[in-house]
Amino acid sequence: MANLLYVTCNVRPQDRSRTLSLGNEFLEEYLRRNPHDEVQVLDLYRDSIQRFDQDVLNALGRIEQGEDYVLLFSEEERRKMSRLWRLADQFGRCDKYVFVTHSLNLWFPAEFKMYIDAICIPDRTYRLTPGGAEGTLSNRNRKSMHLHAGPPFKVGQEHDLSVAYLRSVLSFLGVAHHETVLLEGDDPERVSERDHEKARHRLLELARRF
Repeated sequence: MANLLYVTCNVRPQDRSRTLSLGNEFLEEYLRRNPHDEVQVLDLYRDSIQRFDQDVLNALGRIEQGEDYVLLFSEEERRKMSRLWRLADQFGRCDKYVFVTHSLNLWFPAEFKMYIDAICIPDRTYRLTPGGAEGTLSNRNRKSMHLHAGPPFKVGQEHDLSVAYLRSVLSFLGVAHHETVLLEGDDPERVSERDHEKARHRLLELARRF
């Protein structure tokens, strides 16, 4: 039995979002094939994610210095770090990750970056060594699937940075295998039926072997 973490970041309702509707089809097919797996769902627009603020930075500074930080934390620092630790520990317990996202100004919405910050926590998902930081999640054969809607139009000569960024972070933490399905735009009314069905077919095929 595997543990799968399903993370969405889209403010649209499902019937107005290609990523959310296709992601839901992927999840349904995955569960049909793997009925005994445990699935945890995070909606980053619904579930409160602790952002990095001065309290968090102070607490992380104490951790990096090797101090007895639990005794030194203020009540507010302890409360905020507990929220981050819960998210990082949840991430560390899982074997498979599905991310359903869209592009906003050539990158993720702010809520998704807040989540990545929340799971990259020392002594939880990475450790500090004399040679630098190193991820700690390579002890299992972890894998990820990223369904992402890029800009539906060209943005000058610039390129969306979302997919490469997420893959780099996951690889650093120890997630070794990655699958990516890219869409051009998230609005179902602004894409061709052929392109939509092509993406749907690939996602269902991935769900059968993920």
